[in-house]
Amino acid sequence: MNTSKMRRLEELSVNQTFTMFTQSEDLKNIATQFFESMDSVLSHNQIVDVLKDYDLGTVTAVYEIYGGYVNRSFGIYTEKEGKQNEYFVRKYKYGVKESEIVFEHLMIDYSKTHGLDIVAGVIRTKDGSSYVKRSEGVDGNQTDIFFAVYEFLEGEDLYTWDTPNLTDGETASAAGVLASFHNAAKDFDPKGLKRVEPKIMDFLPTLHEKYIGLAQKDIDTKFHKYYNSKLKAILEMIDKSQIPQEIVNKMPYTPCHSDFHAGNLKYKDDKVVGLFDFDWSKIDLRLFDVCLALAYCCSSWQDEKDGDLLLDKCSIFLKAYQSKLVELGGLEPLNALELEWLPTMMAAANIYLINWDVLAYYAGKNLNEYEYIAYLQHNIRLMIWIENHKAEIAELGKSL
Repeated sequence: MNTSKMRRLEELSVNQTFTMFTQSEDLKNIATQFFESMDSVLSHNQIVDVLKDYDLGTVTAVYEIYGGYVNRSFGIYTEKEGKQNEYFVRKYKYGVKESEIVFEHLMIDYSKTHGLDIVAGVIRTKDGSSYVKRSEGVDGNQTDIFFAVYEFLEGEDLYTWDTPNLTDGETASAAGVLASFHNAAKDFDPKGLKRVEPKIMDFLPTLHEKYIGLAQKDIDTKFHKYYNSKLKAILEMIDKSQIPQEIVNKMPYTPCHSDFHAGNLKYKDDKVVGLFDFDWSKIDLRLFDVCLALAYCCSSWQDEKDGDLLLDKCSIFLKAYQSKLVELGGLEPLNALELEWLPTMMAAANIYLINWDVLAYYAGKNLNEYEYIAYLQHNIRLMIWIENHKAEIAELGKSL
């Protein structure tokens, strides 16, 4: 072999290898920073472009609001005729159905018109639309994306969905807000529109096959191992959470927020002064929305109590909910049949949250695995707690 015209490949020393490894780490960080910078610039430019469809003045500043897991949210300042204004902008998740956005906005409009004055109203474009549709992507790989602009609510952001540390006063006020929403929206006509997701009692039977399929994924992560270890218990609880159809047929349906947690509320002086994020809303059993709110707002995330349903808080919430509806004199308070099935619906509402934990993890990219393990562990503990304390939950219902 004539090697005179060849290049000899040499081994690298340990020090040389380490130097290249360090340089690769630097390149990785540079790439991450570059991606984040370009994402920031793209979002800013998209919002400025979208606001051209509105008569809201010139965009002067854009701030991304962190905390959401599905849509992206922004607070913006505009200037019009020498006056500065604030608005909330949502960039909807990829794949959202246009009809779902229309449903959400019609329901918000109806609720505001019928007395729910603390909800973030939808701002119309110059053409009267409640949202803006754009395309994102290049070379034939384009996808539709949707934006909407809302009123910016006053009040403080004190909590998130996994830090529901509301005071007793805030808990009672939150319950009153949920009751006010149910009352304001009770006669809403969706005009044939709806969320793609089925109603809760139609939704639960779809989960068995989906969950078994996820368990069979060929992945080796701590979350996947934990999920598989709890799968049997989850599937058993899904079956136990079914309410017979003849009972369901007698229960009231109402527009439901379906995401009524502490992070979707604004606070001031120990009261809730704002309600937002209706993108999960749908027509469903009223009891489901109440139980989902209890699971969100009245369960502990604190150390050894993580996953406990705080019945004293539940009592405050439910009594305030009932009292507000009596005061409003429209929609009836939770009736005897609903209260009888309170324990079962609590279990069903928590399964709904487990479903989010699971699907968000398996559909996600570059997630913090330990964060999602913590979410699933919380709801598994809550699932077990509800099952072991159904008698106490039933007594709570009887006490109202």
